[in-house]
Amino acid sequence: MKKISLLVLSLFVTSLMMAQQTGYYNGTESKNGEELKSALNDIIQDHTSYSYYFSKEIFKLSDADTANPDNVIQVYTGFSHDNSDYGTSGLALNREHVWAKSHGSFADWPPMYGDVHNLKPAAASVNQDKSNLDFDNGGTQHDIALGCYYTDSTWEARNEVKGDIARIIFYMATRYEGENGELDLEVVDWNNTYPLAQHGKLSTLLEWNLLDPPDEFERNRNNVIYSFQQNRNPFIDDPNFAELIWDETTPNAISIDNFQITPQIAVAGELLTIEATITNLANQAVSASLFWGLSFEVLTNEIIMTEAGEVFSCDIPGQAEDARVYYKIVAADINNENTSVVYNYYVPKIFTGTIVSIYDIQGQQPNSPYEGETVSTSGVVTANFGSSYFIQDGSGRWNGLFIYESGRNPSVGDSIVLTGLISEYYGKTEMSDISDYYFISANNTLPNPVVVQSGNVEEAHESVLVKVNNAMCTDDNYQANFYMWEVNDGTGPLKIHNTSVYEYEPSEGSYYNITGPMNYDFDEWKIELRFESDVTDGGDTDGPVVNEVTPVISTNIKIFFNEDVETTTAENASNYMINNGVVVESVVQHAFNKSQVNLTVTPLSGDYELTVQNVKDISGNVMEVQTIPFSYVGIEEYLMDGKVEVFPNPASDHVNISFVATEEFEFNISVSDISGKQLIVEEYFAEQGVNKYNLDLNGFKQGVYLMSLRGEKGTLNYKLIIR
Repeated sequence: MKKISLLVLSLFVTSLMMAQQTGYYNGTESKNGEELKSALNDIIQDHTSYSYYFSKEIFKLSDADTANPDNVIQVYTGFSHDNSDYGTSGLALNREHVWAKSHGSFADWPPMYGDVHNLKPAAASVNQDKSNLDFDNGGTQHDIALGCYYTDSTWEARNEVKGDIARIIFYMATRYEGENGELDLEVVDWNNTYPLAQHGKLSTLLEWNLLDPPDEFERNRNNVIYSFQQNRNPFIDDPNFAELIWDETTPNAISIDNFQITPQIAVAGELLTIEATITNLANQAVSASLFWGLSFEVLTNEIIMTEAGEVFSCDIPGQAEDARVYYKIVAADINNENTSVVYNYYVPKIFTGTIVSIYDIQGQQPNSPYEGETVSTSGVVTANFGSSYFIQDGSGRWNGLFIYESGRNPSVGDSIVLTGLISEYYGKTEMSDISDYYFISANNTLPNPVVVQSGNVEEAHESVLVKVNNAMCTDDNYQANFYMWEVNDGTGPLKIHNTSVYEYEPSEGSYYNITGPMNYDFDEWKIELRFESDVTDGGDTDGPVVNEVTPVISTNIKIFFNEDVETTTAENASNYMINNGVVVESVVQHAFNKSQVNLTVTPLSGDYELTVQNVKDISGNVMEVQTIPFSYVGIEEYLMDGKVEVFPNPASDHVNISFVATEEFEFNISVSDISGKQLIVEEYFAEQGVNKYNLDLNGFKQGVYLMSLRGEKGTLNYKLIIR
């Protein structure tokens, strides 16, 4: 019986080319110089890194000839050329590093080397002549790239891409600031900068930026690369950023910042509210209008915005489903005017079709029973490699599916619905020819990987997240084997693929734990690597250890293990015991940090011991029984800075207690001897503000005692010495 369900939902659809979303540049207004450069760096750093090799695939979309999609436009010649014709001479394609890789020597150094914002298709012979020259005007006309001129130290780009080149150099100098093991790249106002991590010439590049503003081709390129790398070139979205940073022009007196959109996901036919914070350093009255349209170039619809203090807002009329709306805000006083960047939002389509589960598409057999049919299915994205991705519907065998679709670029953890053709590609079940794609939600928990033995992979594991434990690398020469290395856990060999998004340098004879989607390609099984955590050292024989126990509130305790733990044993409440009658009601493992669990317990108030047992790590090693003392001292929430002063200590005939209460509350002060016997218990009512108490200790023998302040939120304990 096939599992088929009807889904009638309003879902958010992700289009192929995404322009900058509302608020992408929030926090950059009223800044210039290094302050603005730093703010932009915070936005665009930590992008998704692809290999230098894969840039060829991105070029097919980012630099495509709109008149012939099978060609790309060469940056310096302007020629349209076959997008697959790469070579070392003539007009064959090269990948030009606009910021020359020798300026800082970052060849083969990710993410700088493969950052596609810095790469352009170029004619090989022209690229060789351009070499690593700085950018400046003048020189001899090139005999192939007729719009370009060069000297022994400089290169002048053709007029049509002068601004493109400048904005790429500005991007590199802003993206790479010497953080996270990266170079600090700086654009300077001189030439002959090789081999320093510098590029010139700044004054010329600033001129080029103004002479050649962004056009539709450059904006499309920015959108395409953003869909892959998840970061943008800010200087394409707002060329004025360059003037503000390097020419240190004064920011506009009128600031338009903190863009917000309500609702976050538009609804077809319903109003959508845009608001922004608009301030004026000139202390003059400001008016603002929002201009919108259904294309970037045509924003002819004007709406006067309503003012509420510094917050201006307006409603854009409801649009049809599958529409993308572009808008900008223009604000002015009697002397000044400022225009925001152009933002956009998308109006979701509504899916009303029939869902066929991945399990049924796979059919528990080598060939799918839906082969040759166009169907709709749903799942969570478990890996994305740019030209293809994997989705999975729950954990376990037969629940994975390979999707062949270049340029969609969903994020790992996205829940999606898509419609496409099911086929058997040399023995692998896949979906292609995607005709519809719907985004449901982001950051979903990934299915637990199926633990497999390296020599016992079978059809049921196809496209499913798997894990191989303690497998020895038997061949680390992946460069000679299509970027694949080999492991064996004693049951047989298995290929591990260094992909376009992550490469690992294995060491032959070392043991590894490896996680990733299981792919079937060229008649062999291989695990596709996605990110750094997919490969860890193997040979683990030690069980997990509790590193930290932290009560969050009186009914919730956070536990951190020293490594990721296996879900079933980690969420078994019987593996956790607390003394003094506290009951562990439930246990939940953190969705992404698999070394953390949270206990829900009956209310805490005092000192306890937590015993943890039988929890396993991902390799199946069982922990030793461990008992950890902890206290819940929630009473300190009532106290200014959580502090109580106890003086003098050591004491003789009395002790003073002082604190500042943030609100009124009742509490007890008790003194117990070392055996735990209570000798004094007194009730008090704390008033908001300063509180002082004097505790009479006459009649106490010399020794060490425990003094406790106990309230409904817990207890604070102090060692008290009486002499």
